[in-house]
Amino acid sequence: MITIEDLKKDFGATQVLRGVELEVSEGEIYVIIGPSGQGKSTLLRIIDMLEVPTSGDVTIRDESLYSHGDSRHQEIRKKIGMVFQNPAIFQGTVFENVAYGLRFRKISSGDLHERVSQTLREVGLEGYEKRVARSLSGGEKQRVAFARTMVTRPEIILLDEPTSNIDPVTTEKIEEIIRYTRDTYNTTIIMNTHDMVQGQRMGDRIGVMMNGRIVQSGTPKEIFTLPVSGDVARFVGFDNVFEGEIERNDAGTAVIRSGTTEVYGETPLPEGALVTWCIRTEDMHLHMKERFAGHTDRIRNHLHGTVTGITLVGPKHHVMVDCGIPLELVVGWRFAERVKVKPGDPVRVSFHPEAVHVMAR
Repeated sequence: MITIEDLKKDFGATQVLRGVELEVSEGEIYVIIGPSGQGKSTLLRIIDMLEVPTSGDVTIRDESLYSHGDSRHQEIRKKIGMVFQNPAIFQGTVFENVAYGLRFRKISSGDLHERVSQTLREVGLEGYEKRVARSLSGGEKQRVAFARTMVTRPEIILLDEPTSNIDPVTTEKIEEIIRYTRDTYNTTIIMNTHDMVQGQRMGDRIGVMMNGRIVQSGTPKEIFTLPVSGDVARFVGFDNVFEGEIERNDAGTAVIRSGTTEVYGETPLPEGALVTWCIRTEDMHLHMKERFAGHTDRIRNHLHGTVTGITLVGPKHHVMVDCGIPLELVVGWRFAERVKVKPGDPVRVSFHPEAVHVMAR
């Protein structure tokens, strides 16, 4: 439904978008994540025609937004709604705020009242019609902004960090509204968020935006388990990311050397390939050296090391171990207390080759 081709945007000497390529299907919730300052909001503003690209184009249902002048802009914009991180709430009542877009569409009074009432029910603000909109709480104002967008039944809704300034309970309500809108009206939704867990919950697909480009696009599982680069791996939560070289590969199980350390990982890349490899903290096991029971043939990766630090994060202990490379893994607090692990202890760290994600570099 939406196609973005080689989209670039400069602000003076600063290049914000550097050739964005993206396709979003009808009825899809597409979530864009990435560090601050990578161009996520600028991309949404260009799709909404609030900014003009330096080059490239956006098409909606094969209709170009920027290649053929602005004669159709007003008609195209009626298909698009946008909700901002800090939405503008107009003076007057909630009803007048929500009805704002409908009045420009010259809808009859009866239809207008019915549509506004229905939409307020959908966002959980039934009975708020006569309330002064600017007197509401932050979460309620955000729902008013959603209602103002939803009431016009746009084909596309763009969401720019819609829950970053509200509490967890209201965030859950907003997420329900987003899903309801897509499921009920088959609305295509593109959403920016800094909350990666929210991206996993909400996205049919996720795009990772870095350096002004979509560097990886895929299902939540693909993004969070199969990153395409070390930068993406670090951003999506891999605490253990290393560079190395494949020393040999035996039927898809490779020996990777990083400094003086060798690990087994599953990859088709050949001997001599330079790689980046990563493993999640929860995919490794800690063994007190004197209690290590073996199982080395089955586990393959079993590294000797020394505990260098322990940090309590919620109910988990993050244990740092020097194994020639600095590994970080997670153990439960009960285990940590039972074995009395502490800095300076000799330990072993074990993990399976399939837990190692290998990327060419």
